[in-house]
Amino acid sequence: MSLAWLFDLEVVYVATGVVLAVFAGFTLADRANRARIGTAMFWLVLGVLFALGSHLPAWLNGVLVVILVAIDGLGLVRQGSYREAGQAERAAGADRHGLLLFVPVVLIPTLTYAGTRVFQGPGYTANDVLYVGLGLSSAVATVVALWITRARPVLLAHDGRRLADAIGAVLILPQLLAALGEMFKTAGVGRVIASSVAAVIPTDSLLAVVLVTCASVVLFTFIMGNSFAAFPVIMAGIGVPLLIEPFGVSPALVGLMTLTVASCGTLCTPMAANFNLLPPALLEMRDRHGVIKFQAPVAAAMFAVHVLLLWGLASFAA
Repeated sequence: MSLAWLFDLEVVYVATGVVLAVFAGFTLADRANRARIGTAMFWLVLGVLFALGSHLPAWLNGVLVVILVAIDGLGLVRQGSYREAGQAERAAGADRHGLLLFVPVVLIPTLTYAGTRVFQGPGYTANDVLYVGLGLSSAVATVVALWITRARPVLLAHDGRRLADAIGAVLILPQLLAALGEMFKTAGVGRVIASSVAAVIPTDSLLAVVLVTCASVVLFTFIMGNSFAAFPVIMAGIGVPLLIEPFGVSPALVGLMTLTVASCGTLCTPMAANFNLLPPALLEMRDRHGVIKFQAPVAAAMFAVHVLLLWGLASFAA
């Protein structure tokens, strides 16, 4: 019997909305948070978007997003009190449980991967199996973690809320950037870029076109925080009409090099919040841009290597 019904992304969205609503409830009761009403409202509105967004009219979803931006823009998303265990208690727990603490962490990728291998074929959508499998694996890992530590389930809410508050509005950045990338593609930004670039660079120079192609995808990745959102815009606007077609360069070569050089933008942008802002928040670094500053020289070197490599390989192929 097919279990395709189990892999419904809507279930994950609703579960996420419920968790965010729980965060909002605990935040509202947190007297130590001087902005508890604003913070609770932020998580509640985000929870509504996750749980009910696909059933709400588009205009209402837009209004709710604007409300989220306004709440955060006014500085009303702040941290409070989370009933955390003391340093001595955490150290004692780590000594007591040892390597068993890694079991829930390892379970998440293991079960997710196993699900993608077992549940495939007719009736199954690969992306749905992957993302729902990740959600289900996280739930299983949570139960295992509670069993190992014998912790009270309410601690999950407090610690989850602590992490969410530490990350703050950055948590919704991937969704906003994905929407921005789709908007750019639909609006034909690639065509505008192509006409602008063709007017200012010598399009008969392979080196100039390679340099602009690489620089453009890095810049758009920096703006959108996601190379997969920037890639189609730049390939449609510059890669295909100015590099592949005139010079006969292999589309596979251009696509591969363009996608990998885009990571130079990821290394340097705060828009890539999961990579560059989340670690400083979780590790409580003094400089929230410390990761970016450390990665910037590496990104510059990678960019130079990609430009020279693509130019050399394209010249050889031609």
